[in-house]
Amino acid sequence: MALFKNEIPILEFDTDPNAVIMPGHHSDYHFPTKAVMLFMGPEIDAYVAEHNCEVVGKFESITKDFCVYKTHLNHVDIAFVQAPLGGAGAVQIMEQLIAGGVRELIAAGCCGALIEDTEGSFYIPTTALRQEGTSYHYLPPSREVELDYRVVKAICSVLEKAGLNYKTCKTWTTEGFYRETKEMVQYRKAEGYSVVEMECASLAACAKMRNVVFGQLLFTADSLADIEAHDIRNWGNDFFAAAMKIAMEAVTEV
Repeated sequence: MALFKNEIPILEFDTDPNAVIMPGHHSDYHFPTKAVMLFMGPEIDAYVAEHNCEVVGKFESITKDFCVYKTHLNHVDIAFVQAPLGGAGAVQIMEQLIAGGVRELIAAGCCGALIEDTEGSFYIPTTALRQEGTSYHYLPPSREVELDYRVVKAICSVLEKAGLNYKTCKTWTTEGFYRETKEMVQYRKAEGYSVVEMECASLAACAKMRNVVFGQLLFTADSLADIEAHDIRNWGNDFFAAAMKIAMEAVTEV
């Protein structure tokens, strides 16, 4: 184990996977090995009510409690939970799921489009740009982190069976929602990033360090394709339920 120091604090990294506070320290949950993290709200409530889903865990935070539910699909038990906005909060949920026995995870949520495309278009990241902070606590400094090909393949398979169009892509993960400047957006587009969101690199890095399988399903909400006129459209509100269904189907195929 080694601690690598740097003048820039975010670039400092400790290879020790153990910390003073470890996930699971306040609970003894036992979750299914497959789980879905959902960046959405009402759609989860509707699914839970329709399927009478069992609560199998609860993660308490200062702002709210996150209930973990269990459902059964394609002869497979799946845990699912709402995920909070932003990499740091989302990774805390991921860590607790992993501590409870989860080994294959898919996250699903919306993103901003950097290229011309319709609202609700599906994207599956293969690579995430690490312009956030959380990933640097889990992996040594690098520009990008790759996502697990097995999950990418499973998500693609489900979309194809459903007859839905999709693209694999490189995603820009940033924590600076209000710092997506015109020049920065142009720069990212020139580098080949198709979408922008706030969690993928963080979650992918945590998964790699904890040696679990992870992938993400994204669908476009607002658009930054025209940097002179940010188009909020309908924030992707008509596509959350469909994304949840696809993610649950896909995790059974991993």
